[in-house]
Amino acid sequence: MLAKNHIYEEDFGNPVHLQSYLRHPSPEVRFLVLKGLCTVSESPEKAREIQVLLPDILEALQDTNTDVVLKALLVLRNVMAHVERRKASGPALQLAEKLLPLFDHESSQVREHSICLFQTVVEAVLRQRKKEMKRRVHRSLLPLYFHMRDQSESVAKASGEALAMAAKFLRCKELKRLAQTEQTWRIGECLLQQDRGRVEEYLQQSQPYLQATQTLLRLEAVRFIGLAARYCEDQSEEKLNEILSVLQPSYKDPEPMVRSLAFQTTLILASRHNAMSGRRFPLPWCR
Repeated sequence: MLAKNHIYEEDFGNPVHLQSYLRHPSPEVRFLVLKGLCTVSESPEKAREIQVLLPDILEALQDTNTDVVLKALLVLRNVMAHVERRKASGPALQLAEKLLPLFDHESSQVREHSICLFQTVVEAVLRQRKKEMKRRVHRSLLPLYFHMRDQSESVAKASGEALAMAAKFLRCKELKRLAQTEQTWRIGECLLQQDRGRVEEYLQQSQPYLQATQTLLRLEAVRFIGLAARYCEDQSEEKLNEILSVLQPSYKDPEPMVRSLAFQTTLILASRHNAMSGRRFPLPWCR
């Protein structure tokens, strides 16, 4: 017996027996079974057998318990390392979808492991499934770019490497070069220039980072939103009002740097609009 929760060693001989434990309401039980699977999955043969549990392990990635999520990531890393390449594309597509939200997890370990695993699963996709993976890779670009500024050095490093890989996958040579040389100040503009059809999507993706716990991420979000506003197809006063309303909460940010950048960005965007339209745009704090 592994512990008081009555998970027996022989249960690991037949993975199907573990499904009920992975769905157990107790996080301690879920953690225990994943811990056991982590050890078992180091064997290539066992890792392939564990594939029957993939739906439940993928579900564990959304667990509220950080230890459970971490163990699930480690099990999945082992499974993906041993799965046959011709069978890897299906699990890789499912896993990539589940990993994207974890890039912003409160735990730096979860952020790092999810980003590293994302790189592995993208590289595992065979040619015939690359079109499906492409959508997920596009959605990863902005979070990876932002997390190159992460306060955790290991997360920042993993993000840069994953962004370079994603750029290679999408055949974006300039983006790959900027990621490899860590020219973060140029990456945002590169993303906006290379695919103007995604500017609105990038604007939507960047907004949650205005409430990030890390000051550098909030700064990057303000800077990027200001930059993206210049690339919008819609340059109307209504669109500018919409963008400035997104920035408005940052005027009261606890960090002076963020407040200052939000004010500066607003002034620059308003001045640019005045020059283009020939009439004065009323600033939010003057209304």
